[in-house]
Amino acid sequence: MRHRRNGLPAAPPVDKVKMQARGLSPSCQEGALLNPAGGQVAALPAGPPILIVAIDAEAEFDWNGPFLRAHTSVRNVRNQTMAQEIFDRFGVRPVYLVDYAVATQAEAYLPLREISQSGRCEIGAHLHPWITPPFAEELSDRTSFSHHLPVRLQQEKLARLSEAIISNFGVRPISYRAGRYGVGEEIAEILATLDYQIDMSVQPGIDMRRLHGPDFRRGLDRPYWFGRGWPFLEIPATPSLVGMLAVLALSNGVGIQLYDRLSRPGLDRMHVRGLFARLRLFDRIPSSPEGVSLSELRRLTQTLLSRGNRTFVFNYHSSSLLPGSTEYVRSPSELAGFLRRIEGYIEFFIGELGGVSMTPSELLAALLRVRQLCVPSRSVD
Repeated sequence: MRHRRNGLPAAPPVDKVKMQARGLSPSCQEGALLNPAGGQVAALPAGPPILIVAIDAEAEFDWNGPFLRAHTSVRNVRNQTMAQEIFDRFGVRPVYLVDYAVATQAEAYLPLREISQSGRCEIGAHLHPWITPPFAEELSDRTSFSHHLPVRLQQEKLARLSEAIISNFGVRPISYRAGRYGVGEEIAEILATLDYQIDMSVQPGIDMRRLHGPDFRRGLDRPYWFGRGWPFLEIPATPSLVGMLAVLALSNGVGIQLYDRLSRPGLDRMHVRGLFARLRLFDRIPSSPEGVSLSELRRLTQTLLSRGNRTFVFNYHSSSLLPGSTEYVRSPSELAGFLRRIEGYIEFFIGELGGVSMTPSELLAALLRVRQLCVPSRSVD
């Protein structure tokens, strides 16, 4: 057994780190995260559609500005009680994926800890490398995506974040989302050393390489197992591309590229993207109250249900609850509208569709029960 520091496993041996850095990790040979096989899809139990509410609980920072280590203000978290009241009314237990600033400042972790200790939410981890020690990398757009960092540095940063969560929340997180969705195949080895069981970083159908991010074009659009022996569950973001052309675009891995081309200045001035959306040919609708109307959220959900999707992740950033912190909420009136969209969507999903809400750990438990009944045991050595 590896020696532990502060109750957490030490970094993996150097030879394994070198293998991972060269893309030779055993986890890449079987149960790939970014290029999974169809057989990795997790079998869902029979029942209604499932809603997971995931909040990126994080510091405020300028999404269009430089990445600075000083961006650690967490004033936005105190406003989360407004959304939590909505969740409580519907019996929804969200997962708060907390970054290092939230996990280490009492102004942020105390209110979320109270919600957690009362059993009204789960706590997961959200790694923003530029504000998470140790600070061994140069700050840049590229290094803001964790998967570009050396594996040992990624592991140490997540270990520090995990330690902070355990110390200040009194829980060991099992759900992880990479900041800016910067995740690579090496994450399976890193999660294993820190007792995580769930990743929530994959954005199916999206190629982020032009921004230094990952290529998710081959990511599956529903929960799937990954890692050698399939020990981890990926709960991907809800697919955002809809319309008659979306299925064809996604099947060829060109969905987001097509959307980007329709958004180019010349075509945008001609309102081509809007025309495609109005004709229900092709549109991008994130499963989020951020910049999306309730009617669009309903359309997205109904479209995906018709495709056979039964697991939906509804996601937003905690900073959107502090007017002026994000482009989506700039005033108290926009905040009120934001909260109405959250309430309206949950009412639609649970009331009109007859859906149910689950936390990531509850979904994992349900899928493991099905897996034990239906899937032959697999070696993990």
